[in-house]
Amino acid sequence: MKKLPYILIAAALLLPAATAADKKIDIGLRKQLQSYVVAEGLSNPSSVSFSPAGHLTVCDSANGRVVTIKDGVVTDYITGFPTEYWKVDKETGAKRFKLGPLSAVWVNEKTLAVTNAGLADGEEVVAFFDGPGTADSGKSTNAVGPTSDDPADKGEGNLTGLSATEDGSTLFVAGQGSDAKTWVLKVDTATHKLSGAFSADAAGIEINSPMATMVWGPNAILALYSGAGGKDDGLIVQWNIKTGKVVKKWTLPGLTDPMGFARVPDTNSVVVVDNNWALTEVKAGRLARVLLPRMEDEAKVNILSEQLHGPVSCAFGPDGGLYIAQLGSEFDSDKGQILRIDGIKKFEPKKKKK
Repeated sequence: MKKLPYILIAAALLLPAATAADKKIDIGLRKQLQSYVVAEGLSNPSSVSFSPAGHLTVCDSANGRVVTIKDGVVTDYITGFPTEYWKVDKETGAKRFKLGPLSAVWVNEKTLAVTNAGLADGEEVVAFFDGPGTADSGKSTNAVGPTSDDPADKGEGNLTGLSATEDGSTLFVAGQGSDAKTWVLKVDTATHKLSGAFSADAAGIEINSPMATMVWGPNAILALYSGAGGKDDGLIVQWNIKTGKVVKKWTLPGLTDPMGFARVPDTNSVVVVDNNWALTEVKAGRLARVLLPRMEDEAKVNILSEQLHGPVSCAFGPDGGLYIAQLGSEFDSDKGQILRIDGIKKFEPKKKKK
């Protein structure tokens, strides 16, 4: 299974529509949209999220920390997470994609949940923090061990793509274990129990590598699957929370390695960031606005940009802007960035003439 690196954002700030620290950047967007650099100097950032109070939160994954960002200033929030290299070349010993915390989401005004993804498969947990501190100060869930008879199955790892129900009682997280059993997991926040929720393999879905989750109404979630690296086989699956059954699934034509998505506020469409992943370099990535038709199995994909640099996660802020974590021009370096794109909520793609 492709265990792709990701990176997150977690901490404190209510952003205005634009700040003096933001730097305008050209990423080839439609003319109605504007893009800005909110923060730089991160290493393999993995995800962005906001607290109920509007605090911007980021996982600076390769640096083993979760940070807050305000006016371009990066401030430690939780530090000391263990890290590991996702890929080590057996012949040369070359190490690639250093990973630590990959995802964070606020459970409520006080509590932040973070995936401790720098551990070995079968040892990773979700940790809960009630304020700034160090990784060992959190309260952790159990880990999830092997769920199949495949000898290669060491248990769930590279946990990423956290989302929370509106009441904060349940979290969903994408697991990267063995291809023999592909899982979206869930966390009971009252008991801190981590367990399997939805198995793509058990549902007859061949596409694996779940990368992100999103609560979609009171009884459903969406899960984003990136599929095989470099192939146009990404998938969004709607799961029924109560029954564990597939409600609907959509292919994503034109997107090769989708890794993050966010619901466009007050709509039934989403935006998707496509990493266009490669093991040896950061390739040009895409941003798309995606409509999920009720009666069709193919999503309507409208590409907004093809000039991102390894985007891995996105979230809308309270200011209406779309915030994107991207690897930057190089991974395993200090090139990681957080971007903000304005105007997506109001943007409506032109309909094709029949």
